[in-house]
Amino acid sequence: MGYEDEDFIVRQVKQMGEVLGGILGKKDAEAILSFGDEAKTSEQNEPTFIFRPSTLADIPAIGIIINEAKQYLKEQGSPQWQDGHEPHEGVIREDIQKKASYVLTLEDEVVGTIALIAENDPVYEAIEGKWQGEGPYVSLHHVAVSQKHHGIGLGKNLLMMAIKQAQALGYEDIRIDTYPANQPMLSLIEKCGFAYCGMVYFPFEHGERKAFQLIQSLT
Repeated sequence: MGYEDEDFIVRQVKQMGEVLGGILGKKDAEAILSFGDEAKTSEQNEPTFIFRPSTLADIPAIGIIINEAKQYLKEQGSPQWQDGHEPHEGVIREDIQKKASYVLTLEDEVVGTIALIAENDPVYEAIEGKWQGEGPYVSLHHVAVSQKHHGIGLGKNLLMMAIKQAQALGYEDIRIDTYPANQPMLSLIEKCGFAYCGMVYFPFEHGERKAFQLIQSLT
């Protein structure tokens, strides 16, 4: 049902309210007539996200989100991002310098961070499996969202907006990886349309990652 259909229903209900108002009284009529306004208010309360390039001023907020994610992974028993392998401030600064770092904001609060790395990765090139196609690609790395906001789709919004940005930059081939036991991230990656391609191995302990790819035509 489209917005036009919803507006039609709201008008019909208001007309019914006006008729019932003569029978039920002004108070009850006002309650009925407020239906449409409540529906519109509910629509307006949907969270408004903005996806934009990171700045140096965002580094403290990004650092907090990264540390929250690191702690969450530790509590889940995951070795991912432990022992100094999380994207620390130096990595974030480098991402910003390369214009690869982006943040997701909600009412001016930074609630998510991601890097779009547009360069060939030797680890990805050595995949145990097979990528589809051999053209230029962009990799999504350093993905994290705020632990303060649950149930409003931060992760999905972050990934979907990153995909749109990658396409806006001219990339049809988008790649991402995660630790094999990171079930929430695995589920999110699959929900966003990525297909499993194989395993990649970063050169440190617990560096094994499941690798995924999304190919969407720009035309």
